[in-house]
Amino acid sequence: PMFRGPLVVLLLRLGLVAVAYTLLRAAFVLHNGTFFPKVPWISYYGGIRFDLFAIVWLNLPWVLLVLVDPNPGRVMGRVQFWIFLVVNAIGFFFNTVDVGYYAFSLKRSTADLLSIIGSGGDVFNLGPAFLRDYWYLLLAFLACIGLLVIGYEPIGRLHRESRASTLRRGFWRVMAISLLTLAARGGTQLIPLQPLDAAGYGGPSYLPVVLNTPYTMLMSMGKPMLVRREYMTRQEADERWPVLHSPMAIKDPPVDSVWGAPPNVVVIILESFSSVYSGVLSGGDGYMPFLDELMNEGLTFTTAYANGRRSIDGIPAILASIPELMDEAFITSPHAGRPFTSMANILAAEGYGTSFYHGGRNGTMGFEGFTRSAGFQRYVGMDQYPNGEADHDGHWGIRDLPFLQFWARELAREQEPFFSTVFTLSSHHPYELAPEDASRFAGGSQPIHPTLRYTDEALREFFATARTMSWFGNTLFVITADHTADIERSGQHSAMAIDYWIPLVFVAPGKVEPRMDDRVVQHIDILPTTLDLIGHDRNFFSFGHSALRPSRTECAVWANNGLFNITTKNNQLQFDGERVVAFKTLNEADQSGENRHAEEKEMELLLKAAMQQYSVHLLDGTLNAKPSPR
Repeated sequence: PMFRGPLVVLLLRLGLVAVAYTLLRAAFVLHNGTFFPKVPWISYYGGIRFDLFAIVWLNLPWVLLVLVDPNPGRVMGRVQFWIFLVVNAIGFFFNTVDVGYYAFSLKRSTADLLSIIGSGGDVFNLGPAFLRDYWYLLLAFLACIGLLVIGYEPIGRLHRESRASTLRRGFWRVMAISLLTLAARGGTQLIPLQPLDAAGYGGPSYLPVVLNTPYTMLMSMGKPMLVRREYMTRQEADERWPVLHSPMAIKDPPVDSVWGAPPNVVVIILESFSSVYSGVLSGGDGYMPFLDELMNEGLTFTTAYANGRRSIDGIPAILASIPELMDEAFITSPHAGRPFTSMANILAAEGYGTSFYHGGRNGTMGFEGFTRSAGFQRYVGMDQYPNGEADHDGHWGIRDLPFLQFWARELAREQEPFFSTVFTLSSHHPYELAPEDASRFAGGSQPIHPTLRYTDEALREFFATARTMSWFGNTLFVITADHTADIERSGQHSAMAIDYWIPLVFVAPGKVEPRMDDRVVQHIDILPTTLDLIGHDRNFFSFGHSALRPSRTECAVWANNGLFNITTKNNQLQFDGERVVAFKTLNEADQSGENRHAEEKEMELLLKAAMQQYSVHLLDGTLNAKPSPR
């Protein structure tokens, strides 16, 4: 019969997998509805092309066995079944993980997720907490597996022919290979399906909906994570986006030093603190009252953006001025093993002692290895913390309140001048506090809110302790967040890239004038701005630019889902590496058609210069400046 035979069986079994992918896409949209409020049907239709692409490549071992033996005996039949189940379970797993993980990363995961999973043992330690909070995703994963288990054998009964002509045996195989080759290319077009083709199904905003995670992981495996991009001459790139900085440049005279002796520099990186939850920056009571107080005591940039959406991207951007403009995290890439400029090695060369503190497990997310490469002399993690068992949060590591007190006491033992960084952890998912703290800081509409209040109180107590110490009066404090998380979307910030909007405060009582500055800055600007504030007068390398310099262009850049983004105060632009795919005007005032086109072109050139500088200098390993003459 027409609807029986090995070809029908093969296609129906793969069709079962495609049904599961479509259901997981629906779950992805449902779970992340705040990011995708009105998904056009064409996005689901386009998703089928990308699903079939991934399904064929993942099932290639099984398909080859079926082509060789389409009517297997009992043993070979079991082998084929288990291969089919295992390879598709892998695809279901990563698709299901991204249903929950997308809210944190804002992109479909790529192959670097495997490196992150394999570092620090976090997955095994945090697995139970994630399963508890996302139990419904486990059920979705098991349901997809169940669909295959239930449907595999009944579909197989459609083929029980023991004899067929040579022509018929050859014909169905040719048909199978032809159809699967078509699916594995994503269609009949000249070039196989590329990730950015997904923008054709609803626009760039719906790329994550159209794509699926097995596809993005397969497409990034074995490929260079960084492509050399040269859009203009080196001189033009240097003019638009300088990376070699001279504090004594005539164009920008140096910032006058207000320090009598070399100041200590303390960088505090707060886990997942979003400006949306600041009363000063966003209105209302907020969830960080002490940080709001500090904003009124220091130089506060009200429009500061992160350069990435993960801690593993935020740390290099803050401490080494290296943004996330490739598919792999800098920390896990080969580029991290080559010499690069960081705040630690710049200040160490000036005689500073340098240290990095994080209450998590030593090795988590590759931070310990990164700090060694960055030139930090000491890394202090959970292994070095006394009384770790009593103060452990049960998931990530040492709770912020005791750890910040420990850090303050450690700083009192440092020889000045020192440069020290701390990275907090209590305001990270699964957002669990000790029972007494959970009661004390209860309230809010999001699970993250009590943990923000808790870490903010830990910050208050750290400053209370630090103010009693001799080193406090000669110290510049830099306070920011690694990224944002779990943001409420009420619409009042529609003109901002709120998923990247983070607090940034420079505090030094009597040395840095308190004021609010609404210029656009980004994580990678922290390093040069800090050096300006402490009166550093040597040449250095930085992808960012000092926010204190009048010649800098106000903007922030990042990459996401294969698209490169740049935002200024008035406009946002998305670029796919070859062309502008979206341009949004945030301020309609004085935006005639001619002005709008000119601003779009200028932003495109600025982003191209940033991308060129990033790719060329990372690939060439030229991430340092020549030493200044003394």
